[in-house]
Amino acid sequence: METTKLQLDMHKNNSWLYCKLGIQTLGLVLRSGITITSPDPKADSRLQTSWDAHEKGTIKVIVAGLPRTGTISMKKALEELGYGPCFHLAEPLCQFDNLRQSAAIMNTKDTTLRRIKLAKLLQGCEVTLEVPGSACLPDLLEMYPDAKVILTERTSAAVWLRSWRGFGIDLRSDCWRWVGYWVPGVVAANDLYRSWMDLSAKRFGIRPEPSEELYHAHGAWVKRIVPRERLLVFKCQDGWAPLCGFLGRQRPNPFPHGNEAGYLRYYKRVAMVLGILLWILVVSFAILLLFATIAIE
Repeated sequence: METTKLQLDMHKNNSWLYCKLGIQTLGLVLRSGITITSPDPKADSRLQTSWDAHEKGTIKVIVAGLPRTGTISMKKALEELGYGPCFHLAEPLCQFDNLRQSAAIMNTKDTTLRRIKLAKLLQGCEVTLEVPGSACLPDLLEMYPDAKVILTERTSAAVWLRSWRGFGIDLRSDCWRWVGYWVPGVVAANDLYRSWMDLSAKRFGIRPEPSEELYHAHGAWVKRIVPRERLLVFKCQDGWAPLCGFLGRQRPNPFPHGNEAGYLRYYKRVAMVLGILLWILVVSFAILLLFATIAIE
């Protein structure tokens, strides 16, 4: 009888140990999810003491157009002209660390620190396209005084807005953020695009959402702050002539055309499916632990 009681006690102790380990594991998972949006408070101070932004200047071309204005085509064209590497968050995909850094830049109010972060993000690159660079254009103009600026445009604001709305779920939406919460890059992308839209709304006095007003206001702002000799306003339909004339380079091949909408839509769908599966896994694990705890008690 005593032996049987001892075996039961051992089983109970082992069960409680497994349950405790399970709770700790779930806690680590939840904590890792929370840290996606919780920056290290000491990171900025370390960065300020370890990085000299003025010694890392390599940017030669700043593509300041909005997303969905032919920036992938422009990236391919600049690469054919010999520029590179080119910084673009949509190509290649899955730049998780760059997404986190970019989101942090958009939320950094201190000008000096923001420029240090930009220099670190763009280290070694000759071209930057879209956000965060296009949103931080005043910083980049001072950081890289010899860089030229290209404002990519669509044929009209209405065409741009249709293109924006046509490439899948909005990266700023709560649905995207919380369904894909456990998927790498989702929260960072959500933070980045929310911060960019909020900044644009304050900068231009418009609603914080994609609109024809945003398209016109951004274009006018770029034309106002960039010296005329440093700026080219460009549509992909213009072809090589104005681009090569502006940059002083030659390229006889047909102008390249790229479109990230297809694979961005695919990535979003994959992220949503993976996010749902991960939520099911997390919730199921929590329920199993709850029942295990109740059974032990």
